[in-house]
Amino acid sequence: MLDTPDSETLVAYHPLPTILLDLATDTIVAANPSARNMFGPQRVEAAFSALLRSDHGTASVFFEAVEHFGSYIDRTLVLEGESRAPLELQIYGVHYGKGLVLLSFLDLKEHDQRNRLADMEAQHRAGLTKWQNIYDFFREVEAQNHLILEAAGEGIYGINAKGQATFVNRAAQEMLGWSADDLVGRELHSIIHHKHLNGEHFPAHECPIYASFRKDETMRVDDDVFWRKDGKPIMVEYVSTPIYDHNVLAGAVVIFRDVTERRENERKLREALAQVEELKVKLQQENEYLLTEIRSARSHTGVVGISDAVKSLNVQIDLAAKNNAHVLVSGPPGSGKSLTVSAIHEASIRHHRPLVRVNCDKTGGQALESELFGHKRGTFPGATRDVTGKLMLANNGTLHLDEIADLPKAIQAKLYDVLQSGQFQRPGDSAGTPVSLSVVATTSRDLAAEVRAGRFRQDLYFTLNLFSIQCQPLSSRPEDIPYLAKHFLDRTTRRLRLPSTRLSRSNIDVLKQYSWPGNVRELENVIERAAILAQGGRLEFEFQLSGPTATQGSDVVLTKKDLRALERKNLENALRRAKGKVSGEQGAAEMLGEAPTTVYSKIKSLGIKPTAFR
Repeated sequence: MLDTPDSETLVAYHPLPTILLDLATDTIVAANPSARNMFGPQRVEAAFSALLRSDHGTASVFFEAVEHFGSYIDRTLVLEGESRAPLELQIYGVHYGKGLVLLSFLDLKEHDQRNRLADMEAQHRAGLTKWQNIYDFFREVEAQNHLILEAAGEGIYGINAKGQATFVNRAAQEMLGWSADDLVGRELHSIIHHKHLNGEHFPAHECPIYASFRKDETMRVDDDVFWRKDGKPIMVEYVSTPIYDHNVLAGAVVIFRDVTERRENERKLREALAQVEELKVKLQQENEYLLTEIRSARSHTGVVGISDAVKSLNVQIDLAAKNNAHVLVSGPPGSGKSLTVSAIHEASIRHHRPLVRVNCDKTGGQALESELFGHKRGTFPGATRDVTGKLMLANNGTLHLDEIADLPKAIQAKLYDVLQSGQFQRPGDSAGTPVSLSVVATTSRDLAAEVRAGRFRQDLYFTLNLFSIQCQPLSSRPEDIPYLAKHFLDRTTRRLRLPSTRLSRSNIDVLKQYSWPGNVRELENVIERAAILAQGGRLEFEFQLSGPTATQGSDVVLTKKDLRALERKNLENALRRAKGKVSGEQGAAEMLGEAPTTVYSKIKSLGIKPTAFR
């Protein structure tokens, strides 16, 4: 063994199997553990030549090269391992001085194997790195897709071929009230799409979403309903698109939006447009009615007179208008009941809305009911269009029921219900319509007596008679005659553009002497006729055709035209008093003392319409 600790240290810590050889004695003077493992513990204690498989000549050449060059590498020298098997080595020889040679051995097979393993490990690490990069890339893509899904304003969810949810984005969760944990993995149709809006069951095989991946086509639906977790429906429109997995149809992606508010706004818009159209029709009918009333109106513009009766009437009108109550106006024909109704309306808070008149003396209950309540098209034969009744035309205004005693009892009951409930149902409508109106009824009969006779409903009478006004006959207030006569004369001359005419004192005296059975209306007719026939500004009154107690005529000569105008006026007066009735009891023919056929012939010849006086 060497006495030099440096050589032993060098051998011991060499990374390769290493020995220190004394060439002169062929003795291995030092060997590290790796060399002992390679050649065997006992053999490294023996001579070096015992390890050789090669001939000694080859070994001599190698050692000479080491001594000559100081170091040398060789692969031709073959040594035996511990198992006596030859080793494939690369030998590193270093001349150490004093005949010593340091030999290090590299097992080429083991070295190649380590290299291959290193290469494989490097490739594996490279593969892992590449796979990690790919994984990171797709994870980033998935994260971005998730962010996009969560940020989308539309509801988005996916279903597999079984209809089970695979994902549900945040917007869908918020719209439906379900969490993703509630829905993922469950069959969605039975949860959110199981019934129609009317409550009918919605079979899955009829669902367009299922059809999209079963028929391999995109389905678009604009009007459907999904059901929230709280049981409330939401109106939706959606697109269902089939998805594939390696060219195999795997399910569908559904994108939907909540259109409940939009549908509600559309519904409100349609209703508003329908209301506008209804109001348009109503206004047209109201305008037609008002124009008709204006054309045919013969009522006064104000209450005229100085009598206590007129003063009391004015006070009553103010009270009735202020209280906004239903009013019953009674009095003999021609005493100014219609004028009183107009005055009440004009003084009330409803004056900005129309005063609508209904003649209750119409024959035919259905016609009167239709006029009062209106009807839907097709409600009865001949109902070819929707008609707005006068109840609705008078909404927020005043309804004048003329000659209320003639109202059929069936309609009395319906009218009472309207006044009690504040709503009515138009024939043909399925729902009631609210209405607010003030009713002013007029009658020339004793309505209390009609109630006692069973011809008029007591409850309706009490409702209308909350405030009653009695119009006095003209004969009981002669002091009003001069004022009324002047009022009618001025109005007639303005309306007909006649020469200005004045009432003389003698004219007033003549008018006061007459009994006026036709009351104010008769006075109006007499003044109007006298204004038309006036000669040279002088008024002559003809009472013979106005009543049985009239004074005798004058010596005025009338032309054929004047006589025809007078005849027309007389016939109109008779029709007005008979309320358009020509034949029969209390008809115009009976009043004139002529045959009905003769009166009908005159009506046709003069172009008079009896219906205008009903």
